Amino acid sequence: MNEDQGPDDHFDRLSDELVALIFNKVLDAKSLCRCSVVSKRFASLIPQTDNVSLIVPSSNSSKPKRGTFFIAFLKFLVGKFITKPLQFLYQTVIPKLSVNSDEDETYQFTTEVLRNFSDIKRLSIQLPCRGDELGSKGTDYFLRWKAEFGRELESCVVLGATSFHRSSSTPSSHKKHKQLHEPMSATDELKTRVVWMIQCLIAASTRHWLLKQIIADSPMNPQSVMISDSSKQGRLIMGEEQFKELRRSMNPTAPVERTMVPAVRVKLWHVPVLELPASGLVMNGATLIVIRPAERTMKMESEDEGLGDCFEGEEEEEALREAVREMLKGKKPYKMEMDSL
Repeated sequence: MNEDQGPDDHFDRLSDELVALIFNKVLDAKSLCRCSVVSKRFASLIPQTDNVSLIVPSSNSSKPKRGTFFIAFLKFLVGKFITKPLQFLYQTVIPKLSVNSDEDETYQFTTEVLRNFSDIKRLSIQLPCRGDELGSKGTDYFLRWKAEFGRELESCVVLGATSFHRSSSTPSSHKKHKQLHEPMSATDELKTRVVWMIQCLIAASTRHWLLKQIIADSPMNPQSVMISDSSKQGRLIMGEEQFKELRRSMNPTAPVERTMVPAVRVKLWHVPVLELPASGLVMNGATLIVIRPAERTMKMESEDEGLGDCFEGEEEEEALREAVREMLKGKKPYKMEMDSL
């Protein structure tokens, strides 16, 4: 080494292919953007990174969150307009959400970061909590959902419970939990589950709308897309063919419109107290909801067998798989229909 030239840069000894592989292991989009200003070489290689994960920070807005008021508002509307709640609620709530400045900030931040990458194959976006998620106010509510989209909704699976906890060794404790968590009438139960379903559909369609805005400003064609949230409550999933279908359906000269939900059929399983012996857990008020477009109804029965796979990658994956298996055993589901929204 020549002392006058300073220490060797060992990164210069690595091939571009190996450096690109290292960057693909970094994942975090903001870290990659910072790396791009280190050198001209890094700046030329980082846009080629094909595995990108972006965590969107919380808004600095001082506006109050929707929180429990939003949930209470939904419950009030379900009770007041129970004869046709789904279409009314969607038409009532969505216009209010369409002018949400937090969503505009999310879109601006996301597009600003992602424009630094030209060859994304696997994209993961994590959105911040908005304050209206079930359980976000310290309650015991548990909710997980997964929605698949192409041009529009293809399926949505929701698994929820009024509480999800470690099982006690004494069976009598389960009866106590049932008395504490299940005093509601059948009508109240239905109202609560409809609220869960609507909240998940609104969240899923909003994320799909965000994705449409992003791809309207980007030429990317990823093989997989996942949009989740920091509370790990729900995930929007798209594969390569679904993404291509969405891009083909978009008019580049027209404004991006909100994603609407097609006419769907809903299957709902409910178990007041669901014991999961393999996981050692208990779900009170356990509810499994499967939502699919009406045109795919003929496939619904056979597809129910693979519902446990919807929660692959979750922290509680094995417990959730077990919950789905147990709920599908024997008991027939409630069935509902919903017009296009």
